[in-house]
Amino acid sequence: MKAVRIESAGVGSLVDVPMPRPGPAELLVRVENAGVCLSDVELWEGSRPPAYVRYPVTPGHEWSGTVAEVGSAVTGFASNDPVAVEGHNYCNTCFYCRRGDTNLCLNYDELGFTRPGAFAEYVVVRADLAHKFSAELPYEVAALTEPASCVANGILRAQIQPGDTVAVVGPGTIGLLAVAWARQLGAAQVLAVGLNNDNAQRARAMGATHYAASKAEAAELVASLTDQRGADITIEAAGHPAAFTLAADLTRRGGTLVTIGISGGTAPLALPADMLCLKDLRVHGIFAYTTAHFKHTLRAIESRTLKVAPLITHRLPLASFREAFRLLRDKTEPVGKIMLEPGG
Repeated sequence: MKAVRIESAGVGSLVDVPMPRPGPAELLVRVENAGVCLSDVELWEGSRPPAYVRYPVTPGHEWSGTVAEVGSAVTGFASNDPVAVEGHNYCNTCFYCRRGDTNLCLNYDELGFTRPGAFAEYVVVRADLAHKFSAELPYEVAALTEPASCVANGILRAQIQPGDTVAVVGPGTIGLLAVAWARQLGAAQVLAVGLNNDNAQRARAMGATHYAASKAEAAELVASLTDQRGADITIEAAGHPAAFTLAADLTRRGGTLVTIGISGGTAPLALPADMLCLKDLRVHGIFAYTTAHFKHTLRAIESRTLKVAPLITHRLPLASFREAFRLLRDKTEPVGKIMLEPGG
């Protein structure tokens, strides 16, 4: 079968590899759509933290597919079932897994980073990580379950109430999914904040009621929308220290700040020492998702109550993976989510 194989930083190609076979508790899944994440680009560039990569590797952790073969000990699945699959292969035995915090598993193992991922025609997965969905749901939309689950972890922690004003700093994939979640949970006003107007139209398509293209515009809009109080909840989704500072500035006293963006670096935050205390802010750092988040997200997407399809802007064959990486990194044109199609 065909698979993208990254041997080391900047070295990789579409190659022929042996067809994998599922073990007793596994499924063989034919990949229908695989989303390209900036972390896939970082994997290609060699900028991912070494603890989270095992070269050589086939990338791809945001995807959906069709069950092609069922392991001998697996029940509840049949050939041709459409499935979305969790990326984290948590151990179920460590301190955090026993608490249900499987996103914090001490034995990190993830599709597309430390084990073969979905930039391939077929993938073998643990059956307990696969989740069926309705045949009426397009595969490319179901493939957005994984990134939307990361956002669900943070959004649900924020406890959005109907009528809340929510600001989202960083209108990339994660930020726009946060916009969609905020509207789905009843926020009355959702302000997306970017550095320019490139993502304004897409943000509105995802549910944003307002868009700001600068820090000054964001501060002015939030003040006018909230009688000078500030946003009830602010989501930081840019993964940059300046974005965290802006998010804290935009949040009202007693409000909630959720940071989902990960920079991949070690840049320190620069905040006035007492800001978090004097504003009495609740701050949540978010990493990935649990099975509960994944199931909740898939059902929300399947029922169409969570609107994610407008995020998809490009569809490319698997052989064009380098072009997908270039588009996502260089942003020479407006780019949302790029879908690779192994059968295309």
